Amino acid sequence: MTNLLSNAFKYTPENGQIEVSVYRDEQKLVLKVINTGEGIDENLLPAIFDRYHILENMNENMYTEISTRNGLGLFICKSLVEALQGSITVQSSKDTYTEFIVTLPVLEGTLSQVEDETPEAVFIPSAVSKEETTEEDKPVILIIDDNKDILWLISKELSSTYNVKEATNVEDAFSILEKVLPALIITDIIMPEINGLEFITRLRANKFTKHIPIVVVSAKISDTEQAEGINIGADAYLTKPFSPIVLHSIVNRLIINKKELKDYFYSPESAYDYTQGQVVHQEDRTFLDMVTRIIEENLEKENLRPEFIADEMGINTRNLYRRFKKISSLSPSDFIKDYRFSQAARLLVTTNLNVQEIIYKVGINNKSYFYREFQKKHGVTPREYRQRQ
Repeated sequence: MTNLLSNAFKYTPENGQIEVSVYRDEQKLVLKVINTGEGIDENLLPAIFDRYHILENMNENMYTEISTRNGLGLFICKSLVEALQGSITVQSSKDTYTEFIVTLPVLEGTLSQVEDETPEAVFIPSAVSKEETTEEDKPVILIIDDNKDILWLISKELSSTYNVKEATNVEDAFSILEKVLPALIITDIIMPEINGLEFITRLRANKFTKHIPIVVVSAKISDTEQAEGINIGADAYLTKPFSPIVLHSIVNRLIINKKELKDYFYSPESAYDYTQGQVVHQEDRTFLDMVTRIIEENLEKENLRPEFIADEMGINTRNLYRRFKKISSLSPSDFIKDYRFSQAARLLVTTNLNVQEIIYKVGINNKSYFYREFQKKHGVTPREYRQRQ
């Protein structure tokens, strides 16, 4: 009834008429919703309940300028009615009226079963957090869909756990991205002007947004269309109609995965693997572990040089250089430098220390040198790096 009445209001012109009737016909309940207006072409009536078909003359309401995807809602209506062993039909006359008729049979009651169920177990998704948090504490989720009903549905499901931002088109989405970098993005594919696939392509081409998890929620449901979305850069692809609970679980898992990966790559344990990018033998790994531990424990010392590391390890400097040449493309001096700036990047995103404090934490006393080398390694200034992360 909610869907049928909503459609009636959307497609009834000013000073038009909507009629709703409910009556019993022998052992059946009959519901009718009639609205005056432009009606539906006769050749389109067979597809009115088809989930794959979007009526051409219903993409934009000529009276209220409300964008919609009407075919999906009517498909859901039909599914619900058939689940109740009923039927739904439509009659329409072009430029005159449209009438939906729902017929439901009398069924045996199941009240006792309903009473035995716990409401919370039925209606509250297990993924929803019960902790009270402020909007500032919640990760930001950006949703892009030109269907305002879908925006409302997804926002309603996620807003208890996340700080939800909404956009009805890609241009608005990019305006939001200029102000805040979300933890995850949910996007439709079929949108006016710039579609979802182009939006994902542009995100993945930008070094500041390429790491953001993306979930597609779309009425394009063929295997080929889903594969295209995944291949172009989506992390998950849900088809409409979708389960809000499943969507919530996917969002939770992608954000947790992102955090776990980020924590690993910013941990001291991963510093040399992340820098070197090559497999080493266990003996060489133990050697690098020892070097990394010495660097970590003495990072604030300005005189942290290869000679100091060699003394701490009980070997001469020549042997230290020989071992590094065998297992690393970096010299001991470059290895120390790379570690300093990797740690500086980690401190920028895991602490509230200002840049000057971080410079001292990583054992550098020349501010201009730090800024120059940091930008050379990470492609942005320390301030920009902190904001983007």
